[in-house]
Amino acid sequence: MKGINKLVLVCGFVVFWLGLFVGLTPNNCMTEEVKAENQCVVCHTDVKKLIRLSWEIEKIRPKPVKSAETSGEG
Repeated sequence: MKGINKLVLVCGFVVFWLGLFVGLTPNNCMTEEVKAENQCVVCHTDVKKLIRLSWEIEKIRPKPVKSAETSGEG
């Protein structure tokens, strides 16, 4: 029984340290694509930039032409 208890203790010790090592290491396994995607999310969720872009699009977009039936009074 003592041999089994010692084996369980050693395995638990190894698993604990491996988990601690993996949990505390910085996330270096991220690829450049994932990092670039995060930058896209940051840029495309910036409200000020989105409002300014919509103003620029509104300047460029042609205005809709009113039909002869709807122009005028009444």
